[in-house]
Amino acid sequence: MADFVDAVRRATNDDLNAVLALDRDAPVGHERQALLTSRVATSEVIILEQGALVRGYVVLRTRAFFGRDFVELLAVAADERRTGIGSHLLHHAVEMSSTPRVFTSTNLSNVAMNRLLEKVGWRLSGHLEGVDEGDPEVVYFKDSSSSEHTMTFVNPESLA
Repeated sequence: MADFVDAVRRATNDDLNAVLALDRDAPVGHERQALLTSRVATSEVIILEQGALVRGYVVLRTRAFFGRDFVELLAVAADERRTGIGSHLLHHAVEMSSTPRVFTSTNLSNVAMNRLLEKVGWRLSGHLEGVDEGDPEVVYFKDSSSSEHTMTFVNPESLA
């Protein structure tokens, strides 16, 4: 896996178009422009940059799932999938969380995401029926570990 350490940071409004472009390439069948615009504005989007290109993002919602942080979305550029970017973003989302346990979910049909979560040590919490009819939501969790924390994240706008 490549070294992405210096490339992970919170998205700013200047990154919004790049985040939206990644979302348009995601195989979800609908665009989430309003949602992502809101999440960038509230500093809940973490991006991974290579050079001047945003190659992936993760949305970390504070205390959005039964009082625990929740990874709401993960997207990686189509030509960068299976290179470690998704794993890296998930790791940093957990380490940046405000709660010691973080949750996420994905549809049962999203085999790639289910495999990724299992590969990087997320534990199965359970299944939810009725979110997407005929395609159960699979819920996972992971505990943070401050001993694994390797970076300090600073909002670039606070440096101005």
